[in-house]
Amino acid sequence: MAAISNGTTCIYGIAGTVTNLFVQSYTLSSSFNSEATVVDENGLTKTHRLDDRKSEITVEGICKTSTVPQLGANLAFTVNTASAYPSGSASASFSGVITKVDDKGSSQGFTSVSITAIDYEGISM
Repeated sequence: MAAISNGTTCIYGIAGTVTNLFVQSYTLSSSFNSEATVVDENGLTKTHRLDDRKSEITVEGICKTSTVPQLGANLAFTVNTASAYPSGSASASFSGVITKVDDKGSSQGFTSVSITAIDYEGISM
């Protein structure tokens, strides 16, 4: 299928894949694992320190087979923007450990899976 684009070019679709899954969507959240503040005598914040960036990704898709990535396994996924933090630098490549798997089935639909993985700045996969 040929795409015809008019106007401003934007990022479209999904760049990453997961074994035995038709990826339908992903959500990547990046934050800091450690935050600290210092307040003065009046209770006003004077210092705010942020350390140890982490990224958490959730990938949702339709199962091709009954074998999907399992808890504790590594997950590598390419996101569309440089917002992941594998090994401390912003990147479009997420690499982390699977911490949660949700399996969803219905009597009139395909089985879907939601996989969540986490990556910390100081841990290399």
